[in-house]
Amino acid sequence: MTIQVGERAICPHCKTPNRFESATNHNGQILSFWNVTNGLDDHNKILRLCRCTNCGEIIIFFGEIMVHPIGSTRPPCPKEVPTDISKDYNEACVIEHLSPKAAAALARRCLQNMLHGQGIIEDNLSKEIESAMKSLPSHLNEAIDSIRNVGNFGAHPIKSTNTGLILEVENGEAEWNLDIIEQLFDFYYVQPAKTKLKKDSLNIKLKEAGKSDMK
Repeated sequence: MTIQVGERAICPHCKTPNRFESATNHNGQILSFWNVTNGLDDHNKILRLCRCTNCGEIIIFFGEIMVHPIGSTRPPCPKEVPTDISKDYNEACVIEHLSPKAAAALARRCLQNMLHGQGIIEDNLSKEIESAMKSLPSHLNEAIDSIRNVGNFGAHPIKSTNTGLILEVENGEAEWNLDIIEQLFDFYYVQPAKTKLKKDSLNIKLKEAGKSDMK
């Protein structure tokens, strides 16, 4: 996703949702975009600049690829997510714009490890998604199924032994996969952790009142 001047997005520098404005030089001249030749062919691409209104740092895109800073515009991975899964997710976010194929591969492995952690283990990721759909709410049911429909799982079943397989991806596929994984993080990890915290707090109050714990 390219950050446009005048839009709101998460800054890759300060990780804060902000509005972005045109970058300027020391003379106040606006530095927004230029058409440049990539040196490999005759096609021009746009070099686009914008500035975060919160931290003041510059973000630069060459076409759709963020070249400064090398990082992600996505929010940090929730602390409740297991380390092995968050590591793959964070790496996928960093390379999302640089290599969508590699980001999609990491996203698939992240998804499969997440499902394995829920006790869902089948011959391949497509079957595991089918199993997961039986216990997900309708909006997540449709979302996770779209990962299988968009991905070329028919020609390349993602088995447990090749979760990091690099495949050709559709335009926007890596971004979509990561969007859905963020929703699953909230369902599988964040909300249960919040519920447990509230339950533990209530049990403390019940114990102080001489009552039995909440089951």
